[in-house]
Amino acid sequence: MRVLSMIDSLIAAGAERMAVNIANGLAEKGMESHLCATHSGGPLEEFISPKVPLFIPEKRNALDVSALRRLKKYIREHRIDIIHAHSSSVYWAVLAKWTGSRVKVIWHDHYGFSEQLHERSSSVLKLMSSSISHAFVVNDKLRNYAVDSLKMPKNRVSFLANFADINIDGNVNRKLDLPGIEQYPKLVCLANLRPQKDHHNLLDAFILMKKQHENAVLYFVGGHFSDDYYYSLIERIKNDTNLKGSVHVLGSRNDVAEILSVCDVGVLSSLSEGLPVSLLEYGLAGLPVVCTNVGDCSFVLDGGKLGKLVEPASSTELADAMNSLLVNPQSMKELGSAFQGHVHKEFSKDGAMNKIIDVYKSVLSV
Repeated sequence: MRVLSMIDSLIAAGAERMAVNIANGLAEKGMESHLCATHSGGPLEEFISPKVPLFIPEKRNALDVSALRRLKKYIREHRIDIIHAHSSSVYWAVLAKWTGSRVKVIWHDHYGFSEQLHERSSSVLKLMSSSISHAFVVNDKLRNYAVDSLKMPKNRVSFLANFADINIDGNVNRKLDLPGIEQYPKLVCLANLRPQKDHHNLLDAFILMKKQHENAVLYFVGGHFSDDYYYSLIERIKNDTNLKGSVHVLGSRNDVAEILSVCDVGVLSSLSEGLPVSLLEYGLAGLPVVCTNVGDCSFVLDGGKLGKLVEPASSTELADAMNSLLVNPQSMKELGSAFQGHVHKEFSKDGAMNKIIDVYKSVLSV
């Protein structure tokens, strides 16, 4: 069995991390595993296993014929049986199939705006759905969307919980380039800088929280798109005396494990989510968590038993939740430890990989 995991790029974001995790996991299981970033590489290249060849056809647009030829040639030369296409890369996976590649297509739908699925364009996906052998979804809303809107048979759609696979070992012997590392408390938001993540609400909450914790620092870790949203955050942090020197935009980093290991609280302030990988990474690091109650965040945090859940777009609730954690360091430590155990048990890499391989075997037997 030869599998090509496909994603549009290798920026440090959730779906991209899952593509790398799965490609690596297949290789660890002894399968021939390949990884394709259709458009471009990125920071996550550093984490690809030496056993996993990386192919980048350098797609310039949706109908780049030359890049499609390069992809089809790669599929043919390496005798790929299955394309495991993450997110929007499914369009190209199906296009390769339609133009003569003899492959089975698995779609992994990570769509993060699950609260706004009614706004998602379905016409092309519905047209392609008959060419998709199976769809993995990261929450029930996406499962219902695949069945009800795309008309996929229920037996061809299954829930697959995300899993984290970063090396969290507490080893921070190498020098961390981290401003304010000696300060307490240190909060981290691991999320790309885009409006869905609502960093401005987190900044509002951080200002409120600092009234009780004046030495607090906040790290934004994640890629950006040099857009209006990014520049609005940069300008606000630069010009607001309540934020300047206390909030640090670190960008996309390859030392996420080390950063998490020296932080005190993990925060997500999103307006919408699927099942965020960053939340699982907080768990692996043993961080206590404050998170908005969107997507499957409540599912990951066992209904709020393993972390603080707040309503989205409420800076007051967010600040109160962060303060309620910080007021009791021992309780905070115990909560982080319980969440860590939960992530190891319920969101294990091995369980996910076995389920994926079972689906592969099933679609190839048809």
